[in-house]
Amino acid sequence: MNIENRPNKWIQELKDRGHAASRQRILIMTALSEKRVIHDMESFWLELRQEHPISWATFYSFIRLAVKEKWIAKQGKVSTYARYKVLVD
Repeated sequence: MNIENRPNKWIQELKDRGHAASRQRILIMTALSEKRVIHDMESFWLELRQEHPISWATFYSFIRLAVKEKWIAKQGKVSTYARYKVLVD
């Protein structure tokens, strides 16, 4: 993951809506922006965690926030079978 690929527009939206732009959140946002579609969020987190110290709680709370803010869309009813798609650039 390259820091130059940071989703600056998304980071600004995060700040504009009153949320903290922590290092972990920016890492998660960057990884999501690079991937665009995630078929298994747990596997995605495990891959991300190999490079960066991000807890499941931090990761999951950001995913919930991103869905709530409509930055990513959850497709599917059950979380174990859900597919996620990034909606922002």
